[in-house]
Amino acid sequence: MPSKIYTIGHSNLSYMRFLSLIQGNNITHVIDIRSIPYSRHAPWSSKSRLSELLKPFNIRYTYFGHKLGGKKQPIDEISKQQGITPQSIYLEAIKFLLKSSQTQKIALMCAEADPAFCHRQKIVAQNLLDLGVTVLHILKDGTLISAWREEIEPEQLPLI
Repeated sequence: MPSKIYTIGHSNLSYMRFLSLIQGNNITHVIDIRSIPYSRHAPWSSKSRLSELLKPFNIRYTYFGHKLGGKKQPIDEISKQQGITPQSIYLEAIKFLLKSSQTQKIALMCAEADPAFCHRQKIVAQNLLDLGVTVLHILKDGTLISAWREEIEPEQLPLI
């Protein structure tokens, strides 16, 4: 059965508004894909704080910014020697999303409010769409919009 995965950008939402959007879509697992898991504009969204804030509502929190974040993470020398690459880490995380979405209602969280300007649409959603996953972006007004195929720039022909 094809999976369904939601995304949300916390932007400058209040915690209560964020929570209402998550609960309104029956999300049971928030997966944070921010490379830097804190915000001056939304202090409640820091990795350790958000995890604690969601517990009373039985919403699981997992940090995956080191695997699915928009900024490349450095690979240490031991990982390089073991053949671990950023691509293999990314693909492992995508497999986790696919498996988790079979039993949980998950939302990928990032900071950017508008998915059109976020890696959750431009990169992660593209890979999920390729795998037959339905990706729905939760907007700050509560509207759901489906992820779309990004236009691929045509390859420039070589000048002769």
